Amino acid sequence: MTYYLVPNNESEGAKAFYKISAVFTVFFVLSFFLLFAQPVRAQWLSLEHALELAIQHDPLLKGNEHRKHGFQAEAEASSYWENPQISVSVQNLPTDGLALDQEPMTQFRVGVKQQLPRGNENQYSQKKYQVMASKMSIESQARKAWLKREVTIAWFDWIYAARRIGLLDQERSLLTQLLDFTDSRYSQGVVAAAQKDVLQVRLALLSLDDKYIQAYQQENEARAALSKWLGAPLDEAVSLPLALSKSESKSKSLSGQPFLELDAILNRSYTSLASLLAFIDSSEPFSILQHHPEAMLLQFQTQIEKQDLNIAREQTKSQWAFEASYGYRQDAQNGASRADFVSLGVQVDLPFFNKSRQDASISSAASRVNASETDFRLKVNELAAKAEMLKSRLSGLSERKAFYETTLIGEVQQLSEAELTAYTTDTGDIDDVVNANLKQVEVQEDLLKIEVERAKTLASLAYLYLSSNANLLQREQ
Repeated sequence: MTYYLVPNNESEGAKAFYKISAVFTVFFVLSFFLLFAQPVRAQWLSLEHALELAIQHDPLLKGNEHRKHGFQAEAEASSYWENPQISVSVQNLPTDGLALDQEPMTQFRVGVKQQLPRGNENQYSQKKYQVMASKMSIESQARKAWLKREVTIAWFDWIYAARRIGLLDQERSLLTQLLDFTDSRYSQGVVAAAQKDVLQVRLALLSLDDKYIQAYQQENEARAALSKWLGAPLDEAVSLPLALSKSESKSKSLSGQPFLELDAILNRSYTSLASLLAFIDSSEPFSILQHHPEAMLLQFQTQIEKQDLNIAREQTKSQWAFEASYGYRQDAQNGASRADFVSLGVQVDLPFFNKSRQDASISSAASRVNASETDFRLKVNELAAKAEMLKSRLSGLSERKAFYETTLIGEVQQLSEAELTAYTTDTGDIDDVVNANLKQVEVQEDLLKIEVERAKTLASLAYLYLSSNANLLQREQ
């Protein structure tokens, strides 16, 4: 008997299908795992984004927009006359029979009465509400400029707090290296090396813990101060852009270079600093700051008070009212025809008997106008004095910044190297080495503080001058 070996095609195809399915299943699972296992990147909060969020979530700006629409609607409503009055009556009805055709004077009367505004009171009221609506636009402009300054200052405070922690990391790195060096000398039995040198460096390292606590507290307070403008607390994952990592901080340790190009950040968020400084130098504060939103708010308030003064003067004028009526009469009981009546009338009040009260109202309104004009002059003087103070502060900070970058940092670094060399050759003391290393970090922190204060001063000057220049250009157009 002969047997033929026939391959089982269905069994082999099923096995191949199962293998392919298993491969795809493993590939899908791995892809899913890799997709969701990616590390979460920290979100960056740039100054531009912070300013955008602050303006977007500011409730006062939204309230000003509603108030503006309300004043515009009030201006339109104040231009209309009062509603006409319609009267309907039955006059001269006889009491003995209540018949409409019994007496010739009995009539069914329909009348209409229209009261006119007192002088030009409606026009002045409309103008007043229009000015109040325009004032809301200026108030929103002032609020945006103020928010921009406050958020910028809070953001730079956050920068200072975060960079201060980086400086502490640099200080710890320096002291750790110094500890390894002194410990190595002590373990090798160098004659000049003493155990107190090692203990002194360790004590300096331990004292850093308190500095870290203060630095993290300062950073948390800066984050909280910034978050109040953004509409929600800052998440822990949110960090500063362009922030140096710890490894980068150590590699750039005490190189004398700025931590952040703060001027470049201001250039992106505001305008060209060179143009701003040139505009500040060429402008006379008392003339340019008259167009600042804070000063313009008082100018608009003066216009509102002037309209109130005009309305008070209109109260001395008479108010007129016109009326007309039609009286219908029924024919007589004997069939005789009776004519209907038409009546026309004019009413006018006499505002001459309360002249003392009207004069007092006019005097009060005039005093408010004068007071508002005085407030405007005081505000301009206040802004100009603040501008001069900020310009003086900016000049001093710029000089200190240049001195630190060109002279002091290099000198301190040379001193640190000299002290370390002297200690290595057994001619120096460990105290001098530690103090020289700490002095490097201290000088770098002072430079950081100067840079941040200078950036905050520039933001305050931009608040004064850029807002004023924008309103001045708008008026000239």
